[in-house]
Amino acid sequence: MERTKKNKGLYMVISVLLAIVLWTYVGNENPNESGPVRALPVTFTGVEMLESRGLMITEGLEQTVTLNVTGKRNAFRLLSPETVSITVDVSSIQQPGQYTQAYQESYSLPGGVSSSSLVVTERYPLNVTFTVARMATRSIPVRGSMTGSVAEGYQAGEFSFSPAAIKVSGEESVVNRIDYVQVTLNQEDMSETYDGDLPYTFISFTGETLSNIQVETDAALVHTTLPIVKLKEVPLTVNLLPGGGISAEDIEKYTRCTITPKSIMVSGAAADLEPLKEISLGDIDLAKVLGTNSLSFTIPLAAELTNVSGVSEATVQLNITGLTTATLEVDNIECIHAPEGYTADPLTTSRQVQIRGTQEAVSTVTASQLRIVADLDNAVAATGTQTIPVKVYLDGRSDVGVVGDYNIVVSISRE
Repeated sequence: MERTKKNKGLYMVISVLLAIVLWTYVGNENPNESGPVRALPVTFTGVEMLESRGLMITEGLEQTVTLNVTGKRNAFRLLSPETVSITVDVSSIQQPGQYTQAYQESYSLPGGVSSSSLVVTERYPLNVTFTVARMATRSIPVRGSMTGSVAEGYQAGEFSFSPAAIKVSGEESVVNRIDYVQVTLNQEDMSETYDGDLPYTFISFTGETLSNIQVETDAALVHTTLPIVKLKEVPLTVNLLPGGGISAEDIEKYTRCTITPKSIMVSGAAADLEPLKEISLGDIDLAKVLGTNSLSFTIPLAAELTNVSGVSEATVQLNITGLTTATLEVDNIECIHAPEGYTADPLTTSRQVQIRGTQEAVSTVTASQLRIVADLDNAVAATGTQTIPVKVYLDGRSDVGVVGDYNIVVSISRE
């Protein structure tokens, strides 16, 4: 019995000694450590609330702090910018200005490692200073500039951009300095249309380039198109229709035609320009031309081509020489194609008609060879008098023609 009691006492002493040894071992394995944790970035929270009030942080966004920390080795040695967060809450700021605020630190350590032993003994700096300013957003138009060159015989068109304007947000005083966004294309001897993405710069209202300004944009590049088209000088022409005593074979003999301008410069795709040999202004009926006439024509051009010269009208000076005119009194007048159920009687009983040809040919024409015909096919089906255009025929002669436009007054009545 006495021996058993001695053994129990010995076991108790050994247990106490083992506990002391174990406690000492554990304490030595995870001792306290202290030191600085540097380059901890500052994060601002509540920025959305700030922006909802039309405010933004313009200075002091990129700051770091240093913390002197004491704590257990297993936690302390895990401290880094990845596990320590430094935050400043700006949600309560209502007005622009410079602010100095304290910051908060928090830890994000892996499972099984507690941050409860960590104590910050010193902070540097103690507070964070930053500037809040009014925020502005504007849509800034895009403009193009070309610093290269276009190949000979080609022309640059107008720039087009996508987007046509850049949405810019930032400090009000900075955003309001921007006049436009400039895209610059620099290529030499261009003979094809450029189509691609280009960077841009901001230009102030005073014309200076704004470099390194702190703004946010909705596009990093601008899709830019600059058409490069071919140039071609194209002559203007008119189509002279024989008549009034001038046959197709004699047009050059008796007419002098001058067109001003003689030609225009046209631009377009090479494939569209290649078949274009001339631009016809239209037809001129020589039967309606007497002596010297000056006529104006709009210059027609296909939609895919551009009139580079910028002249929209041409003047045609037409002079007829070498022919004689004579005036005859014609009373041979008839009406045809009266509206159904109506009869037509000419109230005009005679008209003077002018004829043209060589002097010898004109002298042999008599009034009996001329007849005036009023075609009522398009007349209004109503009783009363109407002015009807007529056609004058010269029978049996090809060397003399009628010149001018004529009409008569017709009485229309029901049958």
